[in-house]
Amino acid sequence: MKALSLRCILLILSVLFLQACQFNLNEDIQALERSIESKGTNVVRLDNVMDIPVDNNELVGGRSAIANPGTLKLLTDKRYFSFLEILSQEIEKYPTDILTTDLDNIFIGGQILGTNEQYFSGFYQPNSQNIYLFPLVFDMPSFEDGTTIRSTVHHEISSILLRKYRFDMIGFMAHNGFEIEYWNDEDYLLHNPPPSYYASDALLTEGLLTHYAQTSPENDYNGYVEVAFAYPEIMSKYCSRYERINLKYEFIKKFYLKISPDFQPVFDQISCGDNKSPQERF
Repeated sequence: MKALSLRCILLILSVLFLQACQFNLNEDIQALERSIESKGTNVVRLDNVMDIPVDNNELVGGRSAIANPGTLKLLTDKRYFSFLEILSQEIEKYPTDILTTDLDNIFIGGQILGTNEQYFSGFYQPNSQNIYLFPLVFDMPSFEDGTTIRSTVHHEISSILLRKYRFDMIGFMAHNGFEIEYWNDEDYLLHNPPPSYYASDALLTEGLLTHYAQTSPENDYNGYVEVAFAYPEIMSKYCSRYERINLKYEFIKKFYLKISPDFQPVFDQISCGDNKSPQERF
């Protein structure tokens, strides 16, 4: 009887401990949500696939922003909290006035299951200032490469800024080589991922930073922004080596600094140098 009572007591204590930990995690989550919101944008945790907008008319980077019938894989509290930590770090790179005026809501889910959209780590909602992020997509084997949810944050915000501040896409594309041709078969690329997220040497020489950039000019632009903001060391590597990458990076930099000079700290982390070989010049 005594041994049984002891086991019961230990079990009760364990349950109470787990409940206390859960309570503390909830407090930590709420504190992080408030911290992000104090910077100028709202955070909304998704728990139903029907809360993801359906829009058959507007296109996002060559695809419709549509949540087909399916299920939403939810984030655990622990995973949600860890993502909020990442999001908080990345949001710090934006001036508060830009977040306040240009980004209304950040909706956070796990992963859409049962449709092709299970591959999408994020999108922005057309005709709005909202973005949707799905961190669990990066658990898929096809995403075991040099990109993470960090870059997706900037990818989606950049699409909002592109439209609001009228990015000169023609001027941006003018720095491409003559061999570049955009094609919009995004599903094919997602189902048949290349060996690396970053482009091959041939594509880099022609001005494409990532393989995904081949799907549309907007995804080309998005790729430059996400790497510059999330991985300055990688941008420094490529813009130092490839002339066209350097020119397109400088074009992006000029655009963002025109939006706000307070973006300067982001670009201070990048050094393009002058290390290009004669073969990589044009």
